[in-house]
Amino acid sequence: MTSPTVLVDVLNAIATTLSAATGLTYTQAFDELKDGMQDTPTLQVYWEDMTQDPSTANDRSTFRAGVRQTSITIFADLYAHQRSHLAEDMALLMPLVEAIRIELEKQDAQPLFGTTLIKSFSWSARRVTFTYGDPNINYIAARFTLTVRVF
Repeated sequence: MTSPTVLVDVLNAIATTLSAATGLTYTQAFDELKDGMQDTPTLQVYWEDMTQDPSTANDRSTFRAGVRQTSITIFADLYAHQRSHLAEDMALLMPLVEAIRIELEKQDAQPLFGTTLIKSFSWSARRVTFTYGDPNINYIAARFTLTVRVF
């Protein structure tokens, strides 16, 4: 990785892109996470883990340059609504999930998410119910898991 701010810049780029796609007013990047949910819908974007490949002379993806590639797993948690009635909750969740899916599908050329730091990425999504805050409150939500590759 070229700079100590790569992770911060990648997280901010993803948070900015996804929140703009959904029109969300409430987006919390890694340094803005709250202990309680202020309002919904809210998107939280934060780092989960990372793995770095060994530097080798026969690396095909960097044309034998021996560049160390890093895979970063990022969670984008979309809290749609406090759980009350499943059909109504899902009706609120689905347009937001679809907006994020469309935005992820649009990321097919550089610069991905508006930054040249991300060389490639993959993603998955699943519906979840999160328990959050104090007192514990259940929220209908979706978790998008993005794996970005930087080098």
